[in-house]
Amino acid sequence: MTGAEDSPCRILVMASGFGSNFQALIDAISTGPLRNSRIISLITNRRNAHAIVRAEKAGIPWDYFNLISNGFLQKGETNEQKVAEGRQKYDAALAARVLSTERERPELIVLAGWMHVFSSAFLEPIEKAGIRIINLHPALPGEFDGAMAIERAYEELKAGRLTRTGIMAHYVIAEVDRGAPIIVKEIEWKGEELEELKERIHLHEHELIVEATAKVAQEIVEGRGT
Repeated sequence: MTGAEDSPCRILVMASGFGSNFQALIDAISTGPLRNSRIISLITNRRNAHAIVRAEKAGIPWDYFNLISNGFLQKGETNEQKVAEGRQKYDAALAARVLSTERERPELIVLAGWMHVFSSAFLEPIEKAGIRIINLHPALPGEFDGAMAIERAYEELKAGRLTRTGIMAHYVIAEVDRGAPIIVKEIEWKGEELEELKERIHLHEHELIVEATAKVAQEIVEGRGT
């Protein structure tokens, strides 16, 4: 049988930096683990993100959309109210961009090193449209939410208060890194220094983001028309 039930899950990837997790997704589509998916585009909020190079090499359309460059916030602004208002306007405009009738609409958004915390101005219209959003975070649920998670975990490991850290893929909600986990993986500390630990965690991340994306994409494909 062919038709909507068999067409690949449409994925939009958002990335801000080097894009190694984005590359893992690209590779998994071509080699088979993500054969039920298709990356329709990349959005980045940093003009020099290497993820752009990866997108171009793979023939994936990309879009640059930035909080400051696109006029939502003045550079160096410190007024908390103005910063909050600017971020809300940016988030609303980004959601409108994703949902534009001029673009192919995604069924799944994967945050692959996306360095911007979304507000409800983005999350609510995306949820209303039935689009899922997932993220990868280098910590276990409830531990080291937000930035510098590996570094903070490393301090606890060195101090002997922890013997392991981990990574998770989770759904994105307004509370940072508090969405329901999709896949969780514990990673034992082998006594290595921070940079070696980071490198080992990143290798696991590449596997986990593919596994979680494939799981959610399959659920989306199977749930069409129900």
